[in-house]
Amino acid sequence: MKFVIMAGGSGSKLWPYSRVKAPKQFIKIIGEKTLFQLTVDSLLQRYKVEDIFVSTTEELVHYVEEQTSNIPKENYIIEPMARDTGPASCLAMAKVAKRYPDEIVYFYVQSVCTREPADKFLDMIQEMEKLVKKEGKLITGTIVPKYVETGSDLMKMGEKKTLDSGMNVYEIKEFINVVKERMTLEQVTEISQKNIVGTHTNHLTWRPKEFFEAIKKYRPDWFKLVNELNQVFDTDSEKQEIERIYPKFDPGRIELVTTEIIKENKMMAIELPFDWAHITTWDDVYRYRIAKNLPTIEGDSVEVDSSGNLVISQNDKMMTLVGMKDMVVVEMDDAIFIAPRTMSNKVKEVTDILKEEKTELL
Repeated sequence: MKFVIMAGGSGSKLWPYSRVKAPKQFIKIIGEKTLFQLTVDSLLQRYKVEDIFVSTTEELVHYVEEQTSNIPKENYIIEPMARDTGPASCLAMAKVAKRYPDEIVYFYVQSVCTREPADKFLDMIQEMEKLVKKEGKLITGTIVPKYVETGSDLMKMGEKKTLDSGMNVYEIKEFINVVKERMTLEQVTEISQKNIVGTHTNHLTWRPKEFFEAIKKYRPDWFKLVNELNQVFDTDSEKQEIERIYPKFDPGRIELVTTEIIKENKMMAIELPFDWAHITTWDDVYRYRIAKNLPTIEGDSVEVDSSGNLVISQNDKMMTLVGMKDMVVVEMDDAIFIAPRTMSNKVKEVTDILKEEKTELL
């Protein structure tokens, strides 16, 4: 089995702490190691370093080298430019399949998550491998959400089966695009009350053959470019040719394909048998720190009649909060972000505006 760690994201939902040149997967948000390092460390407990591939950008590859110097350079998959998760997955799967065409590939290992304890995570990987072999379907992961939030997509759950290991696996009826549609907390709450839902935890696992059959069917434009990529792998001009071909991909999320797979009843989700935390919004950071008894206040601060706040300051200024409840306050040298915790995902709208203004603050 092979693994592709997707580590090319910009981390805009944790702005201003996370920046384009230093996104959340490569900075220390929750402890002494980065989320990327934690992901690699867990896989290495049971698999070889040669089994791990990393998909990232040219601007971020130095973090991979600095934080995990033992991953072979030939296992780096460099995205020449941002084209979202669909083209990134195509490039990554094609690169791995060139060397290992018959291997099952866990091709969407998110590097912005925690998975504890690691041995339960590794046990689940083995069950996913068995399921792909038995069912031939795309396998992903899910959890029954403990609280309503807007930082993760959801899936409407179908029939449940219990595996010999005791783990549960579900048929997937429908994908709910919470993030892209920027659903409100009220909208997500209503859906959760009317349906049995699971959070989509992005553990996408499949064989290259079935993956590319789906790409050919639902995104033939992507499939055509994959064929072009296959002609340049392992050649002297591979890097230059990928830089020429990759910009031709029409940007889009991998969900453009996986949502169609769900309609054909070709996707299943295994319920995670471990604690999973998707560190994607400031509310996630707060909840993780509370669960692990970590401080939610960093820097000098005074709170009066205040509670439930996440306060992070990287300078020597005294932060004073009066009558503030369930807020996020993040202060950097060049920017301050303040919002209710439940609306912290709205920072993406802030960064969209800053991007239009071509500011250096990103």
